[in-house]
Amino acid sequence: MKQRRKTLVASVAIPMASLVALSAVSAHAAPSQEAGASSGTKAAVTLTVGTHNVLRGNAEYKPFADVIGWQEVNDPQDRERLKNKLGAYRHFLPDKKPARAVPISWRKDTFKFVKGHAKLTHKGEAKVTPNRYVVWAVLKHRKTGKRLIAMNTHFISGAWHKHPNRQARWLQHAEKLRTSVRNLHQKHPNLPIFVVGDFNRHKALKLPANVDYIRVEGVKGVPIDQAYATGSVRNSKVKRLPKSGSDHHAYRFTATF
Repeated sequence: MKQRRKTLVASVAIPMASLVALSAVSAHAAPSQEAGASSGTKAAVTLTVGTHNVLRGNAEYKPFADVIGWQEVNDPQDRERLKNKLGAYRHFLPDKKPARAVPISWRKDTFKFVKGHAKLTHKGEAKVTPNRYVVWAVLKHRKTGKRLIAMNTHFISGAWHKHPNRQARWLQHAEKLRTSVRNLHQKHPNLPIFVVGDFNRHKALKLPANVDYIRVEGVKGVPIDQAYATGSVRNSKVKRLPKSGSDHHAYRFTATF
């Protein structure tokens, strides 16, 4: 019996030793396999996204984010000042003149312009409102090749102060924004979407394609200047920044995708 027991122990010991050797080989092989997998994966992109209503072009233009949506850059001289003040940026200024009041800027050393468009949301009326637009740009990150969609807009004011015509325009604008977000997501399902602007209403808008409102740090309720991002994006809360000569604060958040 004793001799048989020794034989059994010896026969078991050999496979166990083999398993240990195999485990050691696997442990050394794992890092190289992981490195090979990660080498084909694009690195994450972290950026800041901002919005600022610049009081009919009169505020200071400051480089406070990597991608910025501006509102009320109304006149040609205001747009020239924007270009001159932000020499490290490129700008999407649509062909349609009223849409140029809501341009999008980005750091030229970080992003490259791919394409952009301005979508009319409703027509204007003399002494009431200009034509209103949703402006968007597809940007490509220079180092990783990753792309994103930046959207900027400015809603009509006073829509919830006993002005039914203004309210109808606001609601039409909101529906056109939803349609633009939906269409862009269908065409580019893998790209994150960032929406900023002056919404002129203290209520978050429900957008399609899992594009969600981002809360403002330390602020109760919803300000009229708002920011939204695709839900899969990791983002901070929005920070309220100085007004820099405007009657609106600038706002900024950080996002990683």
